[in-house]
Amino acid sequence: MYIVDTNVLVYAFEGIEPYASFVKGEVSNKGIAISVITVSEFIVGLDDDLTALFEEFINSVDIFDVNTHIARVAGDYRRNSKKTKKVYLLDCLIAATAKNHNLTLVTKNKKDYPMKDIKVMSLN
Repeated sequence: MYIVDTNVLVYAFEGIEPYASFVKGEVSNKGIAISVITVSEFIVGLDDDLTALFEEFINSVDIFDVNTHIARVAGDYRRNSKKTKKVYLLDCLIAATAKNHNLTLVTKNKKDYPMKDIKVMSLN
């Protein structure tokens, strides 16, 4: 099962390939999930004409909350990233969610996820 980064969802909703086909296929297969972080990041840039489609999407996928364990793992990711490439806290929360649920994280920017203890797949 996959958890998608916000950028994958943005490109999918814009109809950009291979993101659109990947998301559509995995929604059909019930093989995709998102973090609550992705919900809020996506809503920031959501056009009014896509609101109904987004609501339909989030009602058809698993959405994982951030709990204390995920928050702690994300904090560790962020703290440790200061030694190499600084990673954004929101990306750390998505990565920690992937780790907690043993999901493969799908992103456009693999470099945003330098964590060694999660599976990361790039679609570009």
